[in-house]
Amino acid sequence: MEEIGKCMLLKISSYNIFNNFFPGIAFCYMVKYLTNYELDTGSVWENLFIYYFWGLIISRIGSVVIENILLKIKIKNKESKLKENYINRAPYEEYSRASEKYSFIKILNETNNVYRTMVSTFACVLIIKIYEVLSVYCVKLFGQIGMVFQILFLAVGIILFIMSYKKQTDYIRKRVQDYMIQEDKK
Repeated sequence: MEEIGKCMLLKISSYNIFNNFFPGIAFCYMVKYLTNYELDTGSVWENLFIYYFWGLIISRIGSVVIENILLKIKIKNKESKLKENYINRAPYEEYSRASEKYSFIKILNETNNVYRTMVSTFACVLIIKIYEVLSVYCVKLFGQIGMVFQILFLAVGIILFIMSYKKQTDYIRKRVQDYMIQEDKK
């Protein structure tokens, strides 16, 4: 088992390290030190799985939820006094063409995704802290409601990964379409 784990670690991309492991580790440690919950098991290999699992969830929350919220926020431009999007992404076609010519744009995008995932990490720790406070309060008022939270957790997980699957499928389809357009031009 240990050898399999080592082999898997050697094949992990920098994207997975910075968007899954790093946020997962940060999340587990913040939860441990800011709440009464602990997500670590003490076993190195189990903890690596736990870190990756939580990091994957946090990354998907960042991609599907946080990104969509940030793209909808509008702020007043100081110069024009008009409301503008807080986040403005390059059009996909332009990003695709530019990143093919300048590979550092892909690195900048990966760094950008890390920042988004860290926003998601802090938001998730905040949600865990709010859950902790509310669960103590709710148990005093209503008795044991843990099963409701477990069902909600599972339902949110299903919805989150359905949305992530759709987003990734759309991204792949767009890349294939762009490739086919380039090939037809040749």
